[in-house]
Amino acid sequence: MALDIKKTENWILIENKFLFSPTEIEIWIINLMPIIWEEMAYDRGNLLSIDFPWEYDINWAFIKVFVWNWGKLNYLLTYEWTSFAIIQSPEVLELDEVCDMNTRIFLDESVSKKLDQLEMEWKRINLSQIDEMSFEDATQDNQEEVEVKIE
Repeated sequence: MALDIKKTENWILIENKFLFSPTEIEIWIINLMPIIWEEMAYDRGNLLSIDFPWEYDINWAFIKVFVWNWGKLNYLLTYEWTSFAIIQSPEVLELDEVCDMNTRIFLDESVSKKLDQLEMEWKRINLSQIDEMSFEDATQDNQEEVEVKIE
């Protein structure tokens, strides 16, 4: 099963459920921040923002967050029959928990090099190779599937 991933100039929308690196916190989705914020904002009313290393059990999703390299957050997400990791720090790939993920999503070439070094046949998605969309196109309900290259 391929993940539905859409990318705009500033953030990544995954499965229409997770928003990685949002420029503004959205109330309709789980917001995954790229770095630790000053205050933990797990649940601020209608805003669901994950910005602190911890384990989060949110109705239909389980999210484990690791911090590495200058406050960069790395995510392990599991929901329904899907699991994937958003990796910003290559060192996280050596953790046992990451081995259980179906797909590894990353932006940084150093993560790709570490995946090659570990010689594992993991599904991987390099976000830098996904074409950008406008905010309106990315958030629009769309019946056609978006193809994502999995290496």
